Amino acid sequence: MANAHKPRGDKDLSAAAASVFDKVKRIKTENPEVSRKIDRLEADIRKKLVDIKGLVAQLDEKDRDFVTVLIVNGIHRTADEVLIE
Repeated sequence: MANAHKPRGDKDLSAAAASVFDKVKRIKTENPEVSRKIDRLEADIRKKLVDIKGLVAQLDEKDRDFVTVLIVNGIHRTADEVLIE
């Protein structure tokens, strides 16, 4: 009969995920106003991305994947430049 227990790696990953969740919860609790503002801005970004997706859908089907990859790359680069550098 196969071992019913999770492999050690799964336990470690679950513990790491719980630790990250707890840290995020603590940060949000300690900074509720900032957290709410960030949540609102993230919602705005999501709405803009939905708008972009709608515009990309208007392109020829053969061009959509290419343009989508370029957009994702540009957004990722911009996020790195603004948030990390």
